[in-house]
Amino acid sequence: EVRDTFMKELAKLERTHPQSPDYSVQLNYLQTMLNLPWGTYTTDNLNLKNAEKTLNKDHYGLEKIKERILEYLSVRILSPESKGPILCFVGPPGVGKTSLAQSIARALGRNFSRISLGGVHDEAEIRGHRRTYIGAMPGRFIEAMQQAKTINPLLLLDEIDKVGNDFRGDPASALLEALGPEQNKEFHDNYIDIPYDLSKVFFIATANTLSTIPAALLDRMEVISLSGYTEGEKLEIAKKYLVPRQRKQNGLKAGQIKFSDTLLRKIIRNYTREAGVRGLERTIGSLCRKVAKKVVMHDESMPELSARTYEKYLGPVKYMPMAEEHPSAVGRVNGLAWTAAGGEVLDTEAVAIPGKGRLTLTGSLGDVMKESATPPHILM
Repeated sequence: EVRDTFMKELAKLERTHPQSPDYSVQLNYLQTMLNLPWGTYTTDNLNLKNAEKTLNKDHYGLEKIKERILEYLSVRILSPESKGPILCFVGPPGVGKTSLAQSIARALGRNFSRISLGGVHDEAEIRGHRRTYIGAMPGRFIEAMQQAKTINPLLLLDEIDKVGNDFRGDPASALLEALGPEQNKEFHDNYIDIPYDLSKVFFIATANTLSTIPAALLDRMEVISLSGYTEGEKLEIAKKYLVPRQRKQNGLKAGQIKFSDTLLRKIIRNYTREAGVRGLERTIGSLCRKVAKKVVMHDESMPELSARTYEKYLGPVKYMPMAEEHPSAVGRVNGLAWTAAGGEVLDTEAVAIPGKGRLTLTGSLGDVMKESATPPHILM
């Protein structure tokens, strides 16, 4: 069917005069068709030990996701014709969702392509434009398949929770066909105007929250939650990945800058309060740059970096330890709050002043929180 359509369009090009405006439109269409992979596959690396080794080398922790990938490989060994899964990694910024997808592609031996969906408003970005329009282009999926050059790549749908909709259509609804296991065998792009098989693609979507993803789209994906890292996990990630990477990027040798466990813990506690590790990497990078300047300028005024002298490099402590920040006092209580970016400690304080016996709640509180904080006799 595809061959017949292509030959028909090729015959039309042969009959079109090169000076005609339709000639370039027809030529672009045929080149798009030729650039698409139609029967080119990569063979999956079904060695479970190798996949486990690759994932463990690139990422610390995340056992649930690693186990899910090994399960998928096991199914591929037993059933080679099985469809590609559609996974959705949900978690706070900086926990490694995007880099994890690249590691999975490397472990499987598949080509990798990324589609950024953040801020996409136009449905034509997903499905493509019809060729009757001037400057018509294929959609993001067809472009990604052209880049991947195989029919079974790993496609990363980045920031799927930030897809918008307006008068130009609803891109989230257009994604339903691409991510529907029963429908994506014949994905229809308006530009190429023939069904294209996406059923062999391994889709991985990333999101910070599930609340903005439409229910129909969410139903098509297998959601895997990534929680924020604990202090111990951040310490291991810093030692194994962040410190070596920043040291190399800033041209330092191992003997010129040393990060002890005590120093790293102080940086994590006193300068970064986040669920992921992006802020931690930036802080380590800042220390590396300051040490690089000290080495190049032979500056003896700055002491050697250690757990005692780190404040000379980074300035005053940004976050006080919990015990110092929240001392015990009558009328003060510590509360815990959950947010998409991790946990937060709330310092709640009650102050009695002369009045008529009313209770006033200040702060940005929701209705449920206000109701919980109000005594029953006042509610009645």
